[in-house]
Amino acid sequence: MYIEKSKYRGSVRVRLVKKVNYGGKWYKELVQHIGTASHDLDVALLVEKAKTIKEELEHKDQTEIFKQNIPTSSVVRLGDYLLGAEVSLGRLFDHFNLENTGLLKTLVISRILWPVSKRRTATLIEKNLNCSCSEYQIYRYMDKLAATQELILSKTRKYIVESYPSAMGYVLYDVTTLYFETDHEDIDTDEQAGLRKKGYSKDHRHDLPQIVLGLAVNTLGMPLAYNLYSGGTYEGHTLMDGINKTLEVIGLKNITVVADAGMLSASNLEALEDKNLKYIVGARLKSLNHSKQDEILALDFTICSTYELSLGERRLIVNYSDKRANKTRKDREKSVARLKQLISKNTAVRKHKYLDFTVEDTPKLNEVAISEATKWDGIKGYITNTDLSPDNVMAHYYDLYKVEQSFRLSKHDIQIRPTFHYKRERIEAHIVICMLALTILRMLEIEVKPLGLTIGQAIDMLQDIKATEVRLGDSTYTIPPDIDNEHKKLLSVLGVE
Repeated sequence: MYIEKSKYRGSVRVRLVKKVNYGGKWYKELVQHIGTASHDLDVALLVEKAKTIKEELEHKDQTEIFKQNIPTSSVVRLGDYLLGAEVSLGRLFDHFNLENTGLLKTLVISRILWPVSKRRTATLIEKNLNCSCSEYQIYRYMDKLAATQELILSKTRKYIVESYPSAMGYVLYDVTTLYFETDHEDIDTDEQAGLRKKGYSKDHRHDLPQIVLGLAVNTLGMPLAYNLYSGGTYEGHTLMDGINKTLEVIGLKNITVVADAGMLSASNLEALEDKNLKYIVGARLKSLNHSKQDEILALDFTICSTYELSLGERRLIVNYSDKRANKTRKDREKSVARLKQLISKNTAVRKHKYLDFTVEDTPKLNEVAISEATKWDGIKGYITNTDLSPDNVMAHYYDLYKVEQSFRLSKHDIQIRPTFHYKRERIEAHIVICMLALTILRMLEIEVKPLGLTIGQAIDMLQDIKATEVRLGDSTYTIPPDIDNEHKKLLSVLGVE
């Protein structure tokens, strides 16, 4: 008598059979059908059941004490891992066609799922993903990653440019700051300027060293190119460096640059024009000459909300919005109320545009400045050299929220900062991992949009899809998750069977 496993209608059937001799010929005779299964673990359990039945049949005439000594195997649960997130996010990562980057894939996936320290990352990877790596391995890999980052980023950009060509006509550029949890700034050397320096912080952490990150994205918010600068760098000085790098790495020339008013300077606009690039840039209306300011304030926005004026060969689009005016007014009223409270308590007050310090150490509200500010409520300007209609100019400028949203994703979902690394190589490697994670989140956003899901909802659903690992005898098996229809739809749009 023996156990037979055979294929049957796409599954595996397990049976007890024996050989019998009829007329001098040997035939196979069914003793008992044990069961049919399609999964490895289920088949293994059927085999274990078959072994027990076989032992009972072969020893049915023996005493009860012998039957009690028959060895049996048991299933031991080893733990769960996030099969859905690992496979789905891994599939998106595989689109980049990177080679020998198994650990990088794991680090990027873990950054999306658990944006924590590298030490904690190592623990969570071993606990929740079907692999393991030590903190030491992560740091050693990051040191190597910094040296190969351009090759990795170039393949990522190649995929973005080729896969989303309709999003490449406009390049959105902006700057943010990333602070470090340390009191020590980097020291300048003869070979290289220090990277971590104190400066104007967009996170309001002027007390900590930081770096400046200039980022260019397409209209889907996917990172195309970025540069790291010393923490004290003025954001306007990064524009042309960032655009030149973007043009170099994406291989496209016919693009329109969109940037906010922080990038506006005569030298930047002239540099863009020298490269024959089109641009849409936020205007600093209060920095224009007085005659142009008077011309803008004389416009009747009750008749028309949008006007076009000339700035030499450039176009100035001026728009009024009641919603914008109400927000500006409320923000100013809050600011003034806070200043009044500080003054009444004789509390030290920083220099402020609504304060008058003409009398030493006795600041008071500058009513003239407040009155002048009210004239500009709701008015916003845009400078461009394109032939687009005013409405299209404003629409493309508002696409800047994509790069701002990418910064928010980086800072909050991926937690690119605060940063705890101090070696330049590891800082650069950390940014690479976060930029790849950001790209995958943007890809995921596009894939799940037809389902009406947000990025966060999709990630939560993927983390619900867990597999269980068990040990049966000397072998280890994986029990797949029981997936409901909503999860099946999600996996389907992500191309996961």
